[in-house]
Amino acid sequence: MSAIQTDVAIVGGGIVGCSTALALARKGIAVTVFERGKIASEQSSRAWGFIRRQGRHEAELPLAVEAQELWTDLTSKFGTEATQFTRSGILVPAETAADEERICSGHDIARSFGLSTQLLDATGVRKAIPELAGQWRGGLFTADDAHADPALSTRTIAAAARDAGATILEDTPVVRIDWDRPDTPLLWTSKGDFEAKTLVLANGIGAPLMAASAGLRLPIQIVKSSVGKTVKASPFTRIAVWGPRVAYRPGMDGDFVLGNGYRGMGVDYEITVDSFRSMRHFLPAYRKNWRQLHLRIGADFMHQLAARLSRHKEVQALPEPKPNMRKVVANLSSFRQLFPHLDAIELKNAWAGRLDLTPDAIPIIDRPKAELPLFVAAGFSGHGFALGPSVGKQLSEWIMQESPSIDLSAFALSRFREGIVHRSQQAL
Repeated sequence: MSAIQTDVAIVGGGIVGCSTALALARKGIAVTVFERGKIASEQSSRAWGFIRRQGRHEAELPLAVEAQELWTDLTSKFGTEATQFTRSGILVPAETAADEERICSGHDIARSFGLSTQLLDATGVRKAIPELAGQWRGGLFTADDAHADPALSTRTIAAAARDAGATILEDTPVVRIDWDRPDTPLLWTSKGDFEAKTLVLANGIGAPLMAASAGLRLPIQIVKSSVGKTVKASPFTRIAVWGPRVAYRPGMDGDFVLGNGYRGMGVDYEITVDSFRSMRHFLPAYRKNWRQLHLRIGADFMHQLAARLSRHKEVQALPEPKPNMRKVVANLSSFRQLFPHLDAIELKNAWAGRLDLTPDAIPIIDRPKAELPLFVAAGFSGHGFALGPSVGKQLSEWIMQESPSIDLSAFALSRFREGIVHRSQQAL
């Protein structure tokens, strides 16, 4: 049986893959998305939901600015109920002199890109959220930054891509990619073989395995982020906060999604089989943050080791990750301290997601080999949800017009080989 033809094949049905499919389909390109599970079944449904521009790495800011406009357009077209996009501002309060230095740096970067970011004094912080307890030196506030529901938004984008003509195949892992004909990659899937003129790897933690078929090594470490959600309370603020010890996003009905604060490392580093391939790129970060890191061999290591015996098992999703309840409970305790009137609020549930982390905590967005029609968009380090619509737009321009309208050179894979690893305290 001959292979099914498609112009662009996208591996990964998260927000980056679906946004790319939508942008291409709207331009009349035949695009097929291959998702090994369900749409948004992995990290794109596990994110906090922040859509922020303040506090971004300098390289990400142009994408963040464009993404904000695209999020607004998306919500205008499909309605708030389709995304829960809420432009009510994000506050980063500072408690110590080091915190204050951090927000001042973030303010300078934001202002250089023309954002309406403000530095607040202690009175300004109290005025923004009167219920917020604590001794604050000041805060960084961008009134038109936003937040949204990750799973709902990603599925809305996927539905829009289908309506525009994209084919989205769920429960369809790509088992193998052949490059016998360098200009026409062949994808072996559980639903037949597909030939594509262009291939996009937007499959997060699965990207290193797929990239290896083209002789590429992606320095991506799998880390686990644990998130909690509270029961509903009487709504009192729509402002999201990224604080020193806890971050939160207000839900539409009075609940709160809780994540880690900006001090230290809030993720768990579980050693996997793939970790050893790119360990040297992560050693500087390990040395710098060794007090916060707890490296261990866990269930993911054993799953990957067993999967090496079967190609079909190797491309399947990892088992459902278990949240680190110690961290979730600690975040809940810090949240209660922020809002004493909620000192009895309880958790409704908790979950974990696997982040594809790069050594400098910004993504790889690149066409690594000029001779191959292969694009990589992975290693988003927890930033993919907010940036996704812009990344999809830029990839579509790159594929169709041979260059994106935003300079993406800072995200080149070659930076790791050349030792050009970007550093910024705003990156995480």
